[in-house]
Amino acid sequence: MSRPASIVGATHWRPARASSPCSARAARTDTRGSMSIAESAPPAHPGFGGEFRTIPVDPPQGFKMIDFQRFNDWRNFNTHIGPLYFRRGEQGTADAFVMGLRVQPYMCNPAGTIHGGMMMTVADLIGGMGAMTVAGIKGKFAPTVNMSFDFLAPAREGDWVEGRLELMRHTRSMLFSHIWLSTGDTKILRASCIVKIPSEGKWAMQKTRPADSPPA
Repeated sequence: MSRPASIVGATHWRPARASSPCSARAARTDTRGSMSIAESAPPAHPGFGGEFRTIPVDPPQGFKMIDFQRFNDWRNFNTHIGPLYFRRGEQGTADAFVMGLRVQPYMCNPAGTIHGGMMMTVADLIGGMGAMTVAGIKGKFAPTVNMSFDFLAPAREGDWVEGRLELMRHTRSMLFSHIWLSTGDTKILRASCIVKIPSEGKWAMQKTRPADSPPA
């Protein structure tokens, strides 16, 4: 029985050029005897190179944009997912640390609702930044040890989403928290998070942080 064509290993591909009559045949030649390189290439997608659409953020009063690049001279993952905002409230309350975002088109899945990966990323940031803020730990990066998620409801383009946490336990080396994201009174995600408190001198921030910025 012949095996189905496989694209494993076809990591380099080159589309056939219309200017060369032989290039199409050459592109279909694969020494592995499986699917040709041209056939294994991802198809052109109208979203690639298409319109990059945004909508006004207009955050509620008291929210400030988080500058994820303040510690680095290069763009990191967090700089690609925002803009994200934060607000600080009274310690010991659910508003001690609040993260917010306006759901942008590029944060959504094809169904027009916020992508689950986006919600998980925001919850992860809250589990680190928020927990460190509530615990009063500054100037350190807290790596995530474990997280679990429950998706409760969708949020749509243009919705304002807020994330909060409850610090459940604070040990010498770990922070345990419960997190939820909501739009208005509707909770859309809940999560549990464990982050590690770095030892002295480990994962310390390299640059001075603005006084009103939360720890990353």
